[in-house]
Amino acid sequence: MADKQGVNGTKLEKIPIAFQLGDNVIDGVVIRPMTFQMFVDCISEAQSMKDAKTFEAKLRRLRMVKQVSYYINGSVVPVSMEDVLKLPIPDARKIVAKLDDAEGKAGKIIRDGDGIDQAITYELGTPIPTGQGKPPISELEFHARTYGDIEDVMAAPDSIQQASLLIATLAKPLGTSLTLLPSWAMNLITVADGVTISRDVLPRFLGSPVE
Repeated sequence: MADKQGVNGTKLEKIPIAFQLGDNVIDGVVIRPMTFQMFVDCISEAQSMKDAKTFEAKLRRLRMVKQVSYYINGSVVPVSMEDVLKLPIPDARKIVAKLDDAEGKAGKIIRDGDGIDQAITYELGTPIPTGQGKPPISELEFHARTYGDIEDVMAAPDSIQQASLLIATLAKPLGTSLTLLPSWAMNLITVADGVTISRDVLPRFLGSPVE
């Protein structure tokens, strides 16, 4: 049944499970779409986790806690990463199969440049809704001139975190009065758009080749 809304107002499905947790039975879960910023935060946290042998297992377990709401009789209950390990295998399979749903449609560069002498304009595959009857944010411009503009970007430990900082510090929403994306808009960028920016836009500023 429909249960709650996703980041773009879409209804999210409640998936039935039967998970005995202490004296209670968790009877359903709702899996929220993974936004790019959620993905970045999970990667950062997974890198510091001690248990689980592989990075992929650490990341998945984090997502099964942070991306999933667990319900008992219609009320959300907290579930820890240790609790997740006790999930029955059939229920765990149901959850894992849905984690990557609704990652969004990838956008593209529509005005090319090196980002330094010529700005880059990226068209979002999933526009960011702004509410109040205003048009959504559909294009982001990337333009930097000095090392100081991208110092934090270049110092970030991996390309995903570099892309997140690039968006936060440089992305100018075209067609609006905004000069930078506010935090609420950052939190609505989809995984597909964030990863595409990491692959197609970020290398222009790092001096690395674009594949």
